[in-house]
Amino acid sequence: MLEFLPGVGVALPAGAGTLRFGMAPAEVRVLLAAATGVHQAMQCMSLTRADYTELRYAHDAWLSGLLFDPAWTTVATFGDVVLTVAGGGPGRPDRLARIGMDRHRPEGGCATPVVWDGVDLFGHPAQDVVSVLPGPAHPFARPPSDVTVEPLGLRLHRPPSAAGGCWSQLVLFGAPDGWEPCCTGTFECARGGDALVGIFR
Repeated sequence: MLEFLPGVGVALPAGAGTLRFGMAPAEVRVLLAAATGVHQAMQCMSLTRADYTELRYAHDAWLSGLLFDPAWTTVATFGDVVLTVAGGGPGRPDRLARIGMDRHRPEGGCATPVVWDGVDLFGHPAQDVVSVLPGPAHPFARPPSDVTVEPLGLRLHRPPSAAGGCWSQLVLFGAPDGWEPCCTGTFECARGGDALVGIFR
């Protein structure tokens, strides 16, 4: 199983070590080498800081997992969970600050547990999971089915078609290093960020 440790990172399966916020890219690559399906992400599928004229749009792209940095291209697969990593934003891209996890087959059950405090975040109905998370847990602005749990540094996602089902994606955040000039929060750009401004609209 993958165990989420709030403020620390993620304990990897089979005693492979702990992926810690603040790690350098080389440290992360060494740690993830034990995973199956480790590969380099396709750079053409992501955007760079240079694609944005305003920091708020870059921040929103980082929150959404669209922003690309050459140092952070490692994607690792643990069973049916795909794990991605990202650095800490402008001026601090050299330290791990964002960990994403996606169920590879969201329509079926999740064979690889992603656990916080004994709760399998992907293995129980979405509302049951939210009911045991510490507050405040509130809906995120886009889309309304997402939930942000600021005390844990956690955002949960599920596709709109999975009403009543389980979460299929989550994002874990460390400290909001690098985005302070944009806004004080980690989870949402207070100045109206939009990751697709200047790109598709």
